[in-house]
Amino acid sequence: MDVTQTFAATFVDELAAQGVEYACVSPGSRSAPVAMALQRHPKIKVIVQIDERSSAFFAVGLGKVTGKPAVVLCTSGTAAAELHAAVVEASYSSTPLIVVTADRPPELQDVGANQSIDQQRLYGTAVRWFFDPGVPVEIPGAPRIWRRLAARAVAEASTGPVHINLPFREPLVPPPGQVPSAQGDAGQTITSGRTQPTPAQLATLASALQRSRRPLVVAGEMRDGERLAPALMRLGFPVLAEPGSQLRRAETGGAVESYEALLRAGWSLEHGPDLVIRLGATPTSRALNSWLAAASPPTFLIDPDRMWPDQDHLARHVVACDPQALLEALPPANRAAWRDEWVSAGKKAGAAISATLISTPVHEGHVVRALASRLPESAQVFIGSSMPIRAADSFWPLSKPQQRFFGNRGASGIDGLVSTGLGVATGRSGVPTVLLLGDLSVYHDMNGLWAISRHGIKATVVVCDNNGGGVFNFLPQAQHPDVFEEIFATPLGLDFAQIARLYGLVYSPVTERSGLEPAISDAIEKAAPTMVVVRFKRDDSVSGHRLCWEAAAAALRS
Repeated sequence: MDVTQTFAATFVDELAAQGVEYACVSPGSRSAPVAMALQRHPKIKVIVQIDERSSAFFAVGLGKVTGKPAVVLCTSGTAAAELHAAVVEASYSSTPLIVVTADRPPELQDVGANQSIDQQRLYGTAVRWFFDPGVPVEIPGAPRIWRRLAARAVAEASTGPVHINLPFREPLVPPPGQVPSAQGDAGQTITSGRTQPTPAQLATLASALQRSRRPLVVAGEMRDGERLAPALMRLGFPVLAEPGSQLRRAETGGAVESYEALLRAGWSLEHGPDLVIRLGATPTSRALNSWLAAASPPTFLIDPDRMWPDQDHLARHVVACDPQALLEALPPANRAAWRDEWVSAGKKAGAAISATLISTPVHEGHVVRALASRLPESAQVFIGSSMPIRAADSFWPLSKPQQRFFGNRGASGIDGLVSTGLGVATGRSGVPTVLLLGDLSVYHDMNGLWAISRHGIKATVVVCDNNGGGVFNFLPQAQHPDVFEEIFATPLGLDFAQIARLYGLVYSPVTERSGLEPAISDAIEKAAPTMVVVRFKRDDSVSGHRLCWEAAAAALRS
């Protein structure tokens, strides 16, 4: 059997032995040896995607929801460049991902060969590890070397993307009827884990908390943040947690509803913390980041992955260790009265917002509240960047214990959101999955919708259709009407009924508040994948948000 085929079969077999369950593959000739080995392996499910960018983001979604790296495979040339945006997202969100790019052999480099580009370190510093083993050759112990390559790729990908570049010579496929077999013993062991807190780290934080009278926890996006809830409940501090932290739930104890309203109302000026514990990624809320920057309290940033999520340079203490072990080791501190002030104020603001939503035109807040109301107890939501993630942060109430939230907050792009969300749906199949996206985001990754019918994915796509980039209406650019619509708002004018029809989705349009909750319930309960499109005006969104903040402020003053 040709060495290329044996290498591919052995490399893939070790990936499976290391726990890889999914591979996202785009068609191509140079990648044929690995593609065929993946398709034939009984332990790996192959997801075929025509568009390499969609394929890579789909793999990112799988990594986000499972915590394991999926493989994304493509052929040589510009196909490899299409993966770059997803690699960046995986890098900045610490999402496991194994990128395998096929390549031309050395003799076809820099000679004008077809589909040949420089793929060496193509993704720069975005990958945790890059390796090019060269063209497969027969040498003593080769199967052991090939298996070590696969095993190390999985180990290195535990906290972000890795890139394996594989040059192949022809022939790229074996003769008809011949199926290559893997060589060598499977299952090399390479293990790693998060660092436990040192006695000094624990003592420094414990001492600071003992002196503190107004400690506050701020929680950004975390894939497994729910594991911190019991420790935070025991500590009893107020917790400002965005949905993607998995901590905006009653089980956290001090989770504050509608905290952004408290920050915008001025209530928070009289309730500033004297110590902040930061968990997870940088908060989404601009109001929260601005408030923390202005208050500048002593801040402990718990940063197990050494990502330095501290854009305002506030953290006086950066603690690189497992946050669960650190929080569980802290002595209890009774700050119940301080916690209850925040929790009670959040409930009051939330009630005022709910009352205001009854009488205002439809906007993102209505969509978020309707989705929260009708989402099953065991469900997951992938929330798009730009307005959807901000609306969810502003309007989502406390979630139910088994609900989980995901997003592409590593680089916060709107490319690949459809595919990432569908990857999340596939990684936890059987769990009701909703994608909450803006109209521009759906347009950016319309190719990703192809996977729904191709692979039988059950998901509900909820589109906030304000005919353009609604987030810009909240920014200073909106004060320049002569250029605003053309270069910032960029209205699409798309008929989403035709998009749903093209990709085989049930189309469910909504324009009135009364139709929102029934449409969402019906879509989640339907066996067929459904696109719920909520049409509203961008100006209504701006005025609706303003009225909600004003109502919350009035309630807090009273």
